[in-house]
Amino acid sequence: MQLRLRGLRIRNMLRLLSLEALFVITPDSSPNHTRMYSEFEPKPSIVNWLLTVRRPSLLPKACAGILLCPVLTVAAFAACTPPPRLKADLQDKPSAETYADLGAWFGNQKQFGCAADAYSSAAKLQPNSASYQYLWGLSLYSAGQTTEAEEPLQAAARLNPSDVRPLLALGAVLDHVKQTAAAEADWRAALAIDPDSETALDALSQDLIDDDDYEGVITLLGKSGEARVRSPLQSLNLGVAYANLARLNEASTALREGLNTTPDSLPLARELALVLKLLSRNSEAYAVLDLALQHHPGDLDTELLYCRMLVSGHSENAPPLLHKVLLAHPDNAEALYLSSVLESEDGDFTHAREHLERSVDLNPNDAKAQMALGNVLAKFQDLHGAKEHFEKAIALGVPDPEVHYDLAKVLQSLGEGEQAQEELRTYQQLNKAQADRTEAAGKALVGDEALAAGDAVKAAALYRAALASNPDEPYLSYKLSQALDKTNDLAGERAALQRAIELDPKLAEAQNQMGYLSARSGDAIAAEAYFHAAIQASPSYVSAWINLAATLASEAKWQDATAAVDHALAIDPSNAEARDLEQAILAAQPKQ
Repeated sequence: MQLRLRGLRIRNMLRLLSLEALFVITPDSSPNHTRMYSEFEPKPSIVNWLLTVRRPSLLPKACAGILLCPVLTVAAFAACTPPPRLKADLQDKPSAETYADLGAWFGNQKQFGCAADAYSSAAKLQPNSASYQYLWGLSLYSAGQTTEAEEPLQAAARLNPSDVRPLLALGAVLDHVKQTAAAEADWRAALAIDPDSETALDALSQDLIDDDDYEGVITLLGKSGEARVRSPLQSLNLGVAYANLARLNEASTALREGLNTTPDSLPLARELALVLKLLSRNSEAYAVLDLALQHHPGDLDTELLYCRMLVSGHSENAPPLLHKVLLAHPDNAEALYLSSVLESEDGDFTHAREHLERSVDLNPNDAKAQMALGNVLAKFQDLHGAKEHFEKAIALGVPDPEVHYDLAKVLQSLGEGEQAQEELRTYQQLNKAQADRTEAAGKALVGDEALAAGDAVKAAALYRAALASNPDEPYLSYKLSQALDKTNDLAGERAALQRAIELDPKLAEAQNQMGYLSARSGDAIAAEAYFHAAIQASPSYVSAWINLAATLASEAKWQDATAAVDHALAIDPSNAEARDLEQAILAAQPKQ
C-alpha cells in the first residue's frame, strides 16, 4: 500500500533565546517551564460527588461473582452510629437497597469510611450492580483508602461500560498513586464516552504537562474550530505547552482566551504576563498584571512577579510598587533583594547592603542575592566578606559569569594571585560560551524569519552560522534540517537530523523525520526504530503513531499496523488522516 507520512512540528527553542535580563533576578524561573502548578486550584475532587449522587435504582440480583468478604452486619456499624430508622430496617430485613440508603446517609454526614462499609455490604448482596460498586469505590477514595478503591471502581467500569463516572474516579485514583500511564488511559476512555468532560480534559492535560508531552496537550486541547470553551486549567496547560515548544504567539493567544473567559484567574494572568515578557511586549504584560491585582489586591506572588519585570525593564514604576510591597511584607527576602538592585543602581550602597544582609539571612540559598551582597561588600572594601558571598553564589549555581570576574578582582586585592587567575580564566570561558549562545540565538531568530518568508537557502546559512557559535545545541541542528528539507538537500538534512538525535535522543520530531527519510528510502526496519523512538520520547505524538502504522502496513504487518493506528485514534479520535489510514489498512488486508 502507498506510504503516507506526516510532517513535523518543532519542539522547545526557548533556551536559544537571550533571556538573562529577565531571569537573572528571578530565582526560580525557567524559560522552559514558567508554570507553577501549586498556584492553581487542585484537580476537581470526587469527594463531593458522593454528596450529590442519588441512590441508584436496583439491578437484578445475581449470585455470580460474589466477593469472598462477608456482608457486614449492623454490629459492624457500631462505631459509625446509623440513624434509628435505618438501623431498625437493617435489623428487620437487611437488603442491598437499605445498605445503599445507609451509605448515602453517611456520605451526607461526610463519614466516608462508614459510607464505604455500607456500600460494600450493598455490593456484596448485589455484586452485578455497577452503581453499588461505583459508590463503594468512590467512598473508599473519599475516605483516603485510595488503593482499596481501585478494584470496585474497575468492577463498576466493567459492569457498565457506558458510564463515565467510574472511569473519572479511576483516573483520579491512579493519578493519586502515581500510575500516570494507567490514569491517562482511563481519562481517554472517559473522553471516548463524553468528549467534553471537563474533569477528564483537565486531568489528562495536566498529566501530559507533567510528562513534558507538550505535543499531546496541543493535540488534546488545541484543535482549531472547536466550539468548546476551555476551563481555566485547560487554557493554562495549552499555553504552557505552546510556550515550551517556543510557539509563544500561540501561547499568548491561548492564555489570553482563557483569561478573557476567567478574568480573575491569577495563574492565567501570571503565565500570560511571562509569555508577553518573552515576546518583548512589556506594556501588555504590565497591563495584564495590573488587571490581576485589581481582581486580587495585595496578592504577594503576583506583586513580586510584577516587581521582577519592572526592575528588569528599568521601569519608573518599580520603586513605588516595591515600596508598597516592603511596607506590607518587610521580611520578604525577594522584595528586599529587588529593592537592593534599585538602590545599587542609584549608588545607595548603604541601604542596598542593609537590605541584602536581611535578604540573605532570610534565604541563604538565593544565589543572586549572595552575589549582589558580595558586590556591595566589595564597595565597602570588605574583601573577605565579599569573597565569602561570591563563593557561596558560585556554590549555589548562580548563572552569571560576572561572579567569577568579581571574585577574581577580590582575590587579586587579597594577594591570592594564582586563584584570581583561575577565576579569570573561568570567567572568560563562561562569558564566551554565553556570548556564543546569545549570538547563535540572534542568528536562529533571523533564520526563523527567513524560513517563514520562504527563503530556505538564507535560513540554512543562518542556522549554520548559529551552529558555528553553538555547535552542541540540538534544536539548531533540527532547525537546519528543516531548512535543508525545503532546499531538497537530502544528504544535508539527514546529517543535521543525525546530529540533533546524537545530541538529544529524546527529540521526538527529529526521530520522526529520520523515520520518514528511512521509509522513503525503502529501509522500513530503520523507519520503525525511529518512529518507536519518537513515540517513546512523546507518547501522544499522533504523527509518529500514524507514520509507524503506515510503515508497518507497507510491510504487511497488519496486526501491528492496526494497533498503531488505533493508538493514534485513541489520542485523537477525530483525526481524519488516521481514519483514512485505518480504512486503507482494513481494505488492504487479505480476505480470510
